[in-house]
Amino acid sequence: MRESRPLVALERAWVTLGGVPVLRDVTLTLSAGDRWAVVGANGSGKSTLLRLLRGDQWLDPLRPGRRRFWSGDGEPSASPIGARERMALVGPEGQDEYARADLDLPVEAVIRSGLDGERYPVHPASPPRTALVEEAAEALGVAPLLRRRFLSLSRGEARRVLVARALAPGPEVLLLDEVCDGLDLASREALLARLTGVAAGVTVVTATHREEEIFPGVERVLRLEGGRVSADDPRASGRAASGRAASGRAASGRAATGRAATGPLLFDLRDVTVLVDGRPVLDRITWSVRAGEAWGVTGPNGAGKSTLLRLLAGEEQPATGAIHRLDLGPRADAGQVRRRVGQVSPELQARHRFDASGESVVLSGFLGTVGLAEPPTGPRREEAAALLERLGLARLRERRFLSCSYGERRLLLLARALVSRPEALLLDEPLAGLAPEARRALRETLAGLRRGGTTLVLVSHHEDELEGLVTRRARLAGGRFEPGP
Repeated sequence: MRESRPLVALERAWVTLGGVPVLRDVTLTLSAGDRWAVVGANGSGKSTLLRLLRGDQWLDPLRPGRRRFWSGDGEPSASPIGARERMALVGPEGQDEYARADLDLPVEAVIRSGLDGERYPVHPASPPRTALVEEAAEALGVAPLLRRRFLSLSRGEARRVLVARALAPGPEVLLLDEVCDGLDLASREALLARLTGVAAGVTVVTATHREEEIFPGVERVLRLEGGRVSADDPRASGRAASGRAASGRAASGRAATGRAATGPLLFDLRDVTVLVDGRPVLDRITWSVRAGEAWGVTGPNGAGKSTLLRLLAGEEQPATGAIHRLDLGPRADAGQVRRRVGQVSPELQARHRFDASGESVVLSGFLGTVGLAEPPTGPRREEAAALLERLGLARLRERRFLSCSYGERRLLLLARALVSRPEALLLDEPLAGLAPEARRALRETLAGLRRGGTTLVLVSHHEDELEGLVTRRARLAGGRFEPGP
């Protein structure tokens, strides 16, 4: 019979962020061997619940709730010290911390830091510690990356490294927040298979917006609505994974190029190579994007997709070859491009760490700055308010950005990208972290923009996000475009 020793108990727990209740009156007990999934809309409190369980988030001091931890001696404590050290949390916020701090460690050091529970490794690489690092890296398929710099990795490669970091010390509890975001189909399937095995001996709580990412072995699904547990669904092991293959269909091995538009060239690449850490991430590519086209770009993790978007935006420059952006010539930089092109990406989201209002974040899109570079005019504030209303985000206008969920921040950045009525939108996994209803609404918005003539370049690892939305396809592999059929 499975052990039922309690690990964390919440009793009428409330969490308030930026003056807004995020969790409301939550009562539950996480016990050793539990395997839970947490689902719900953006802003429902999923990520906050994970942080609360680990002790990274405080309860609202003005509410009557309490939280208790068991650290092994049988006596509960209000302090997470002793219990938190046996819990590992993997999610987009932790990944963004490396970019914000410019913490460009070797991958080996990132995984080794998990043995110390710190972002930076405290102890040197002794033979026993090296063995643990290599074992975790091998299990997650990142052993070939051990000598690479962490910030040179693709989003998906970095996510797998962080899962290896979490598993290296052998945690008692594994907390996973949208762990598959940024992973290509093969990497998702491999990670979910690995987690299925891990769940046999570790307490797991996984928060996700995609039903197909609830891996076999999960026995309880909690649904959050408005910060409350609205449904608690015990389920048989493996039932949750039934729709995975259908929703994660891979594209055919070759790129379907579609029909070219006849508009003027917006981006024109000729034999372009881009180097990152001295290695070619884009390798002698020739490609063009015309006004009115809607491109979907796919490919495995590390193929160069995000680098391609940064190149279009002027944030990367060719080592060899030439690129013409808009009508700005071959030497246009990011400052010139960002006034005319809208962007959404995980890297841009990581840079937004100031606690501005949602309205201020959107207003910054008029100049393409991170933060308001100048006081907004009345007409611009009216335009921003109207856009937020049109996108169904008026509730976020006065919210503090850092009190919003990860998905809500992504939606605000989309509004920021749209507010200046850009000539083109460069979208790197724009639907990542969004609940199904938010994904549907955003797809409808993007489809309307495409019909209105806005040029789209959209990177995604999910075929269902591209179907019916893009008119042209390209597939990157090893820094080069695969030939069309």
